[in-house]
Amino acid sequence: MQMELIPPDTLTAQLQQRLLILKEAQTQLTRNVKNQPGGHLRVSQKANSRPQYYHYTSPDDLTGKYICKKNINFAKTLAQKDYNEDVIVQIQKEITALEKYLSQTGCDHTNFYNALCPARRELITPVTLTDEQYANRWQAASWAGRPFSPDAPLLYTARGERVRSKSEVIIADTLYRHKIPYRYEYPLPLPKCTKGKVRGDSGKFPPHSTAVTTFYPDFLCLNVRTRAEFFWEHFGLMDDPDYSKNAAGKVRLYTENGIIPGRRLIITMETQEEPLSTRVIENLIEEYLLSN
Repeated sequence: MQMELIPPDTLTAQLQQRLLILKEAQTQLTRNVKNQPGGHLRVSQKANSRPQYYHYTSPDDLTGKYICKKNINFAKTLAQKDYNEDVIVQIQKEITALEKYLSQTGCDHTNFYNALCPARRELITPVTLTDEQYANRWQAASWAGRPFSPDAPLLYTARGERVRSKSEVIIADTLYRHKIPYRYEYPLPLPKCTKGKVRGDSGKFPPHSTAVTTFYPDFLCLNVRTRAEFFWEHFGLMDDPDYSKNAAGKVRLYTENGIIPGRRLIITMETQEEPLSTRVIENLIEEYLLSN
């Protein structure tokens, strides 16, 4: 469900970072060119023969002086210099275009909305919601998770919801402490591929692949700044061969449906000898759920 007409601007920060990288590269390449010998490289190659290299220093003499094989490193230096000079020109074109774009854009719709008087804001649905508005609407979804077995331990998070393991308590409470909106065991229907068949280039499964299985990911998390959603699966019994086999099949099905580990899928796991690390949780939250 679309909750806002225009997502927050994350492009400006990316372009500013790109601009910084380009300027640093341009400075480095310009310094390198100044330290390289004068002149340019001409390459001549006839059919079925080895290329020949020539060094020329004047535009009036494009033939140049032949570079013998033992001086091939000099030819490499000239080739690199010519390449660097061409790249510098291309970089400058991109810098100019980015600076022009950034000087004419960057309207923050949220700030514009916040600048209105409270009475007027109450009457308006903004094209870009504030982070708080978006998070509240996202968190307001209702769903039915998996039932708990009668002998399941009574484990509750700081938010008051029941979960299945102490590790899930730790993950949930860390998300809550960082004010990361999340949904516990939010149902996710996924098509099951026929063995050996995967999603095609069109992004659709073959017509005969109609079976659907419903997953209940441990957490569905929201990066409020980017509006991106991430599934978080914790595999807590990797010592158990049957459990680890099931976990591998689960990750495979996620991947076949375009939910790629490291992109939209966050994975943590543990064994008796390697318990879940709180530092790992913190690093994953910082990387995926707090970054721009």
